[in-house]
Amino acid sequence: MMHIKIILADDHKLVRQGVRSLLEAQPGFEVIGEASDGQEAYKLIETLSPDIAFLDVMMPNLNGIETAKLVRQRELKTKIIFLSMHANATYAVRALQSGALGYVLKDSDFSEVLNAVEHVMEGRRYLSTAIADEVLEMLLNAEAGKDETLDLLSPREREILQLVAEGNSNAAIADKLSLSVRTVESHRLNLTKKLRITSHADLVKFAINQGLITS
Repeated sequence: MMHIKIILADDHKLVRQGVRSLLEAQPGFEVIGEASDGQEAYKLIETLSPDIAFLDVMMPNLNGIETAKLVRQRELKTKIIFLSMHANATYAVRALQSGALGYVLKDSDFSEVLNAVEHVMEGRRYLSTAIADEVLEMLLNAEAGKDETLDLLSPREREILQLVAEGNSNAAIADKLSLSVRTVESHRLNLTKKLRITSHADLVKFAINQGLITS
């Protein structure tokens, strides 16, 4: 029997507890860690090397898509499955582009979660049936939801953009990321120049539109 090590990342504790209970009832499944945001999730992936990480799309400090990109960039072997409330093809396509192999809706039957695990452990992709057709249509129409403006930013700048949009001060961001305040100010200036956005309100609006935070 295959032994599958799993971590769960979601900012809602009840969601993590529920999913953990269902997963651990399956033979050979072991949940070895939980995280409430993307930064914690990445640290767990880096240190524990789970076979699978379930990530939520929207999480504080670092969202799931940016976390998945980090995992891919560092060439870590953990396979990513998104477990999301967003039945939105654009989110699903962005998740796949970030390196994830699965995208499952939270209102799916648990059998879809098990199907996703089976698929990704074999190196195959899995999409919830409720959005699979919409995703395929988007890809066939070459409207894959890839935002070139957001791609102008470095991973650190995207991380800081999310934290700024969440209402963190430069000092708070510096503390969270173990950077100097001056470095944060420099990154913040660079990202506003690249985006051609000067006001905080417009930065927040941009972050919401790009799915970095919820309104």
